[in-house]
Amino acid sequence: MVNLNPQERKRLRKMGAVRTAYVQDVYQAAANNSGVIPSGFNLAEFGKDVQLMKDMNDILSWLLPVYDGIENTNMAIGSELMKQSDECYGYLKVAAKKSSNQSLNQTVKQISKQLEQGINEISKHTGIEGGLT
Repeated sequence: MVNLNPQERKRLRKMGAVRTAYVQDVYQAAANNSGVIPSGFNLAEFGKDVQLMKDMNDILSWLLPVYDGIENTNMAIGSELMKQSDECYGYLKVAAKKSSNQSLNQTVKQISKQLEQGINEISKHTGIEGGLT
């Protein structure tokens, strides 16, 4: 497996779906007419790379739906956790107002501060006052 940083990815010439046929056609033509290809060009390696790309695309076609399912499940869990946290935070705020428990009051203040920082961060990136609603 190859790991590329964003700059390396940007510099690469991209093949894309449209150029897959181009690559396969060039390889097939070169393999059928190997006599016109210079001996310094490794046609066998080219063939291995073409096959590797086909194999990787087969794996991707299987993995992408799995990845999408994991991503969607993660999003749904996150949404459920936010609902549960909002409800529970409401209970904690009410309890903190009625309580002399310093630890609870401090915790609720800390949570409130975290929420405010998150909203301010969203506002800074979106330009929408109060974050996204």
